[in-house]
Amino acid sequence: MADKESGFDPLVQGLDVRAVRLFALADQTVKNLAIPLVPGTMDIVFRGVKIPNSEFEARNWDDLLRNAEAMLSPIVDEMRKQRSALQEATSTETNTQRLLDAMKVVSGFSADLRNIHALHWFRVTLAVVENPTLSEFSRSLSDLTVISHTLSQSHSLVLIASPLSEAGRVDKVMKAFGVEPFAIPADLPQNPAEAYSKLTQESEAALKEKEAVKSEIAQLRARSETTLLAVRELAGVARDMLDDVRMAGGMKRFAIISGYVPTRREKEFKDRFAQWMVHGEPVRHEETDAGVPTLMENTSFMAPFQLITEAQGTPGGHEVDPTPIISFVFPIFFGMMFGDLGHGVVLTLFALLIRQRSTGNLRKWGNIFLAAGISASVFGVLFGEVFGFSLHSYIPIPPLIEIVQRPLGANPTLDPGGVEAVLVISILIGIAHMTTAMGLDAYQSFKGRETVELATEKLPTLAMYISGIGFGFAFVGAGYSFNVLKTSSPAPLLGLPNDLLGGASLAVVLVSMITLLTGKGIAIMVGKFQGESAGSAFANGGIEVFERISKFLANTISYVRLAIMLLVHASLLLVTNMLLAYPLYISAVPIVIFNILIIVFEVLIVYIQDLRLHIYEFFSKFYQGTGTPFRKIFPDRVRVRVNWL
Repeated sequence: MADKESGFDPLVQGLDVRAVRLFALADQTVKNLAIPLVPGTMDIVFRGVKIPNSEFEARNWDDLLRNAEAMLSPIVDEMRKQRSALQEATSTETNTQRLLDAMKVVSGFSADLRNIHALHWFRVTLAVVENPTLSEFSRSLSDLTVISHTLSQSHSLVLIASPLSEAGRVDKVMKAFGVEPFAIPADLPQNPAEAYSKLTQESEAALKEKEAVKSEIAQLRARSETTLLAVRELAGVARDMLDDVRMAGGMKRFAIISGYVPTRREKEFKDRFAQWMVHGEPVRHEETDAGVPTLMENTSFMAPFQLITEAQGTPGGHEVDPTPIISFVFPIFFGMMFGDLGHGVVLTLFALLIRQRSTGNLRKWGNIFLAAGISASVFGVLFGEVFGFSLHSYIPIPPLIEIVQRPLGANPTLDPGGVEAVLVISILIGIAHMTTAMGLDAYQSFKGRETVELATEKLPTLAMYISGIGFGFAFVGAGYSFNVLKTSSPAPLLGLPNDLLGGASLAVVLVSMITLLTGKGIAIMVGKFQGESAGSAFANGGIEVFERISKFLANTISYVRLAIMLLVHASLLLVTNMLLAYPLYISAVPIVIFNILIIVFEVLIVYIQDLRLHIYEFFSKFYQGTGTPFRKIFPDRVRVRVNWL
């Protein structure tokens, strides 16, 4: 029965409160014991540290929480006991050390001071004075008895004997010089040397006690770490799930739970809950308001690349999930920039190590770099490069594109023909990548029935870019001349006559530009589009045309980095291999070290450049990522497995 005022089921609400308290207690205990929530990446990869899995058995959530509370309680009690003992030992050690530091300056003075304060007519005051101020201090009390004893190069012990009537003046002089009276605590020997010796022994004993307690805490941490982290995760899972289902509706005798189920599992869901009333109806993102979650489903190969998509947000509404495209293009970009068979194999083996030893997102990144390493190895074969040497020298496989020429009797250098080829290929890849992005943008508008934007912006933009590329091919075919209409020689790659390709491309460019300039303004004037005024639309159209042309050029040229990073990678290996001019016993170690450094830094730089091309040149053309991710009612777990009895 639900609480009619709050709509919360009181039973579930009670379980939720218990889960919140259990999580808070487990989390605080983990922090007090300084236990990391997950092992470090280096520990996982190089030391093979595994995240242990704990099993819990229970009939229901009440039973599950009770079991977790029973497991946590003795650990918390022991932790509190040890922390209290540590605080006490630390306090004792600190206080003893403070007294020891204070007594250190007089530790060389051996005299019994027990009767020094027992005089009736005189007051005898002891103080430790810094030597540079001792003379002036003594002159300030020259009419009294002042006796000094050098303790060290910096301090002296001073005895001041004065009538009781002069006690106030003595105190004022001491305050003026920043000097404090010296007294040995009553529970210590009144001989400074003996007191210092006893304090030294007490300080050592306190330090040993403190270290012993720390050792017991470390042992508690070692034997309780797995249980603590498992209980913490279980409590967090219970808290999140129970918080989602505690809203039971406002009915007196019935509870209502609503949510989303993947269509492919709807029948299974209804069959499992057939004993209750279950109602479901299909929803479509483009036909509903925001808030409908998006379940991203990709194959096992593509799924890891969702990390790159999700970094830009979850697809929402009628947006296309770009993960399948990314899973194909991302490794290709990486492999081209990192094209060396030797380095590709090293990266592949390292990625396999990460994949084998890790779980969760780290395993997904291992899969991403596994694909990247395989791609780099393939491109290394295509370019004929292995650790900066010619692959053809070892395996009779001719390179498809030779980026390094190695003449006999001379140092190897970059091949101008190969450099030109990879530059051209980079531009062509960029054209295909950007065309795909703009095509997806147009498709999404079509899918979302955004007819005006599709006709006045998305399709004209795509047409202007493609026709601009066509005119560029004609321009190159005409010998880099704008007189493309006067020559009928074939355009490169396409083979079409330059005059035909150039004329058609120029016509489409002009029509597209006119549409971008006037399309939205006309749509506003005829009442097909709401928003800004027609005048603003016409003005913005001119700015938009200029902006798009400049972006087309900048974005397309940006893909040249695919070739540049490849050439930088090859150049670094060429420089490294120049060390072979020295005897092998001298050059072997530096060559290995330099290759490792090149792999580490190039992997990082190439990954950043690959990611940049996707974020700025690809995602920015069509992707908003404003969707809501689908979240399972029973969250994913790393350390815990629950067996329901």
